[in-house]
Amino acid sequence: MKTFSLLATAAAVGLVSTVAATGAQAAFDLKLSTVVNAPHPWIEAAEWMAKDVAEKTNGEVKITIFPGGALGKDATAIDQMRLGSVDFVIGGTTNATRIVKEFQVFSLNYLFEDLDTFRKVTAPGSPVVAKFQEMIDKRNLGFKLLALGGGGTRNFSNNIGPVESLADIQGVKMRVPGAKVAAQIWSELGALPTSLPWTELYTAVQTGVVNAFESSISGYNGSKLYEVAKFHAQTQHQILTTHLSMSTATYNRLPEGHRNAVVEAAKTAGKMFTDAGERFDGELLKKLQDENGVVVTEVDKSEFVEKLLPLHDTLAKDGNFADVLVMIRKQMK
Repeated sequence: MKTFSLLATAAAVGLVSTVAATGAQAAFDLKLSTVVNAPHPWIEAAEWMAKDVAEKTNGEVKITIFPGGALGKDATAIDQMRLGSVDFVIGGTTNATRIVKEFQVFSLNYLFEDLDTFRKVTAPGSPVVAKFQEMIDKRNLGFKLLALGGGGTRNFSNNIGPVESLADIQGVKMRVPGAKVAAQIWSELGALPTSLPWTELYTAVQTGVVNAFESSISGYNGSKLYEVAKFHAQTQHQILTTHLSMSTATYNRLPEGHRNAVVEAAKTAGKMFTDAGERFDGELLKKLQDENGVVVTEVDKSEFVEKLLPLHDTLAKDGNFADVLVMIRKQMK
């Protein structure tokens, strides 16, 4: 596992690629797109996956990682993956809900009691993961879901002032990701949500289009959002849910052995998203406070939970993902 210092160094690298130590010529040169920058759980897991696949295929499969939205924002990258011009996408499920509406279930705040419960639900081969894989395959969406995982806990940040209670976010202009449920939730809590791509968030906060947003600590740090929003509230309202997906066209053109190497590596990468997200949360939050002057506040989460939990069933019914919510609840027992 890479050390934190090595990950920080990787942040300066605009494009990361890994090939097998044998130096063999790659027969399959594949592109992996993500909107985040290192240090981030997604980048760490992607680097490991690229290395593992290269080794298992004797260098015949080379995965090149394009961070920071270099191949386009989430929606663009997903569309390109469906067409086959991008081979993999690592991103938040919230930004894939226009394609898979059931992913909205992961936008329900305070859905999971703890990280262990989340690990159980998103483990390779779990009923929930199998359900999503089956749905996506049956719909012929142009991509395959290889894994689900975490990426850290999502919190509330802004450039106005400290947030300690629900009263502090009333009327605040807030960026939310693409999921309709996310906008509904934050509207219910009193914020004024605006949907924006992650790659546009820094400028939006800087220019006053929005004053607040929610994100993982890794995302907050990697995109240097602390420069424009120094107030970070530990709402801990959601575990960032990540999808690792692969173009169906790419999957079909790989020889069976190479395809299996990718699929197995992806399963491990999904677990790494969750484990690295937990580790990064602690390491990065301290760095943000000590080195970047971020003001961290604790929040009375009980009033958030009390307001939102009763909405879960209504939002799931309205969004046509009630069956998935029921499945997740059963698996959490």
